[in-house]
Amino acid sequence: MMKRYSVAILVGTICCAGSNLNAAETAAPAAARSAAAAPGGYRTIHNDFFWVDQNGERIWTRSGCLCKFDGVYYWYGGTQADLHRAQYCYTSTDLVHWTSKGVVLRCNVEANRIDVVFNQTTRQYVMVLKYDGNGAHLGIATADKPEGPFTFQGQTLVDGARMGDSSVYIDEDGKAYLCYVSWAVGTNAQHGIYLMSPDYLSLAKRIHLWDIRSREAPHIFKRNGIYYYGTSRTAGIQSSGTSYYTAEDLAGPWSPATPLPTPGSTNSWDSQVDSIIPLQGKEGTVHLYFGDRWIKNPQEGRNGDYIFLPMEFDGDTPILNYYQDWEINLSAGTWREFDPSRNLAAGKAVTASSESGSNVAQHVTDRKTYEDYVNTYWQSADDDAQWIMVDLEKPTEINRVILKWNANAAKDFKVQTSTDATNWTDVFSTNLGASNTVTDETFKTTTARYVRTYATERAPLPRGRGFGRRRRDAATPTSAPTGYSLFDFMVLKD
Repeated sequence: MMKRYSVAILVGTICCAGSNLNAAETAAPAAARSAAAAPGGYRTIHNDFFWVDQNGERIWTRSGCLCKFDGVYYWYGGTQADLHRAQYCYTSTDLVHWTSKGVVLRCNVEANRIDVVFNQTTRQYVMVLKYDGNGAHLGIATADKPEGPFTFQGQTLVDGARMGDSSVYIDEDGKAYLCYVSWAVGTNAQHGIYLMSPDYLSLAKRIHLWDIRSREAPHIFKRNGIYYYGTSRTAGIQSSGTSYYTAEDLAGPWSPATPLPTPGSTNSWDSQVDSIIPLQGKEGTVHLYFGDRWIKNPQEGRNGDYIFLPMEFDGDTPILNYYQDWEINLSAGTWREFDPSRNLAAGKAVTASSESGSNVAQHVTDRKTYEDYVNTYWQSADDDAQWIMVDLEKPTEINRVILKWNANAAKDFKVQTSTDATNWTDVFSTNLGASNTVTDETFKTTTARYVRTYATERAPLPRGRGFGRRRRDAATPTSAPTGYSLFDFMVLKD
C-alpha cells in the first residue's frame, strides 16, 4: 500500500511565501480552472524534465514565485535571456497543467526574486522585486488582478544601501515581512527581516539583523509554531546546499545554521532553493520545495529548469529526499510516492518500427529509477514516421499513458490502442510535443492489449539558453534531431 504524507513543498525562488497560499483569496479567470482533477484527487509531478504551457512552450519563471488566489495557482518569474526585464505569469489549478498569461510587468532594468502578495485591506496585488542589478533596490509594483498588468510604483534602498536576494513572508495574522540580504556593511554581509507597512508598499520597522556571510536566496516558512529561515550558498547560478535557522519569533533569537538533510546529494539535488511553500488541504499540509536548476547535469539525468519536491519531517527536522515522480492531492494536502507497480507496461514486450544500435525499444519498459534511467532509452532510425508498441499480453483496461522524452522528441504524434495490433483507435494526439518533456495524458477508459505511440514529426532540439531558439553563436539554428528518443513508456489504469 502506498504511503501517504503530510508535507511542505519548497518552490523555486522565494515567492508568495508560506501562508500566502492559504490567505484569503480573490477572483481569478475561469479559463484557469480548466484542468480536471485526476482519479483520487492526485496529480503526478515529474522532475528532471522541462515544464511547458498549454501551447507546448517552455515556462519562463526564473527567480519567481508560486501563489494561490481564489483556488488558482499563479507562477511568476522572468528569463535569464533578457536579464529578467520581463515578468511572466502562468496559471494552473493542479500544479501540472499551466496556461500562459504572458508578460505582466516589463522593466527597463534587471528585476528578479519577485513575490506577489494580496493585501486584504487595499484589495491590491503587490509585486515585490529585487530591482536593478545584483546589488539592488527594493522595487514595488501593483495590480488589480493577479494576472496583471502590474504598474511599477517605485524603488527604495534598504538600510540605506543596496540589497541582495529577498523574499516576502505573510504571517498568520496577515502581516508581511521582507527577508533580505543586506549590503549595508559589505556585499552579502548581513541578513535582515523587516516588518512591512499595512498596505505592503513600504518598509515599517526592521525587527532582526544578523551577520550571515556568503549566503543568499533567503526565505521563511512556518510549521508547528517554528519559523524556518532558509538560505543557499552564494555561488552565482551554481547549485548549492541549503541551510536553515529556526526561531519561535521572527525577532529571534535564531538558532545557528543547520544544513538541510538531502540524503544522496550535497547541492540540493542540482538546484538552488527559491522557497518552501506550505500547501494546506483538508487533511494536512504539504511543504513544497521549489528549486531553480540553472545548470543541468545531464550525465546524471538532472534536466529541466525547476524541481518540485515534497519536504519530509523527522520531528521538527526537515528532510529533502528525491523523487523523479511523486503525487500530490491538493485538496487533501497530502502526497505519496509514485508506485511503479501501477505501471501496467513494466517489463512487457516492446517492438518498434526501427532501433538504433544498443538503444532498443525494450528499454522503455525496463524497470529503472531516477538514478539510472538516463542511459536506458529507445532510439529510432532517422525518419519522421516511426512507432513504438507495448504488448500488455492480454486485453486490459487502461486510461492513462506517460511518455518521457529525451532531446530527440516527437512534436506531432498519436497514442493509439488496439486489441489485435492491426486496427488502431486514437486516444490522444498532439502537435505540441517538445524535447526533454513528459507527456502525461488521461483518456476515457478503454480495453486494449496493444498500446503504441505513432510519431510523424520531430521536435526541434534545444538550442543554447533559449530552448528551441537560434544560438547566438550559430549562423543557423541547430539541425533537427536524428529520429526519436524515448526513456519511458508507461501505461496505467487509475
